[in-house]
Amino acid sequence: MEMTREEEAQKAYVKLLTGQGVSQRVLVQREFILIRVSAFLKDIPCDGSHYRHAVDRFIASIDPAEIPSILPVIREFFSFWVGDIKAIAAMSQAKVFNGSTPVVMVAQDELFKHWYDLDKTPMTSHETQVMETFEQMTQVRGFEPAVFKERMRMARYLLMSLRHVSFKQSHSYRQMVDRNLPLFNALGSQHTFLSVAREFYYFWRGDMLKPQTAINKGTSTREMAMAA
Repeated sequence: MEMTREEEAQKAYVKLLTGQGVSQRVLVQREFILIRVSAFLKDIPCDGSHYRHAVDRFIASIDPAEIPSILPVIREFFSFWVGDIKAIAAMSQAKVFNGSTPVVMVAQDELFKHWYDLDKTPMTSHETQVMETFEQMTQVRGFEPAVFKERMRMARYLLMSLRHVSFKQSHSYRQMVDRNLPLFNALGSQHTFLSVAREFYYFWRGDMLKPQTAINKGTSTREMAMAA
């Protein structure tokens, strides 16, 4: 019997992890996650936009406490699902596939303190420029004032959390999103935070600050799916 796209991707993903020495226990855990999410991926177009929408529906169906451990697996799986050999090779070289969530978790009290102290944290001129550019993009989307304010605050919180990251690449960005996710789980706004994180990635990298920025549609979709 011919394997489905999801089954082929899962087989390739497990084979790579096995070759990197991931334990059998972790492999079983990850395979179970992929079996669950694959039910939402069945028969959808093979692109980042549809993948994100399917993942959003999957996340909405699970216990919020599971999200931090599930997201890294889903992000890693994307490149296998679309057959992006170059992305798989890059993540393998970066040692992304290590069988565990490489995120140093922070106490929820500390995350809340950073959230409520956000307005007291001054921004540099570059950070101000990033936020102003993101604000312009967000304004044209017609959000309600309260929603607009919340999304801008989340973007600023993420920017402040990332200010000490030296190399602006997707793996570091994903780690910081995961690190702060427990705060937004507690606030009941994890889906909004993940949406903002996807949108904010290119602004943080500085791509949207360049004149006449032209991001290839396929690359943008792929990178954003990896980022958040």
